[in-house]
Amino acid sequence: MTYRSKAGRMLYCPVIETEDEMYAVNGSDEGFCLGCGNTQAGVEPDARRYRCESCAEHLVFGFQELLLMGLLKFEAEVT
Repeated sequence: MTYRSKAGRMLYCPVIETEDEMYAVNGSDEGFCLGCGNTQAGVEPDARRYRCESCAEHLVFGFQELLLMGLLKFEAEVT
């Protein structure tokens, strides 16, 4: 999922579809890059603006921080 920032830049937004995914990211050491959509290990849950290993942008955030920012989306899987 993507959204447009206040500056007009298109950014990625992580989407959690199942309860298993929600529990997997809760307390994990992974972060999400808003610039390229890459998931990155070694990121604290409250991380902000870490450097992405894929795109080199400083747009990696911890999943708990994304939740607080309102950028972690929960969508039920359609079966």
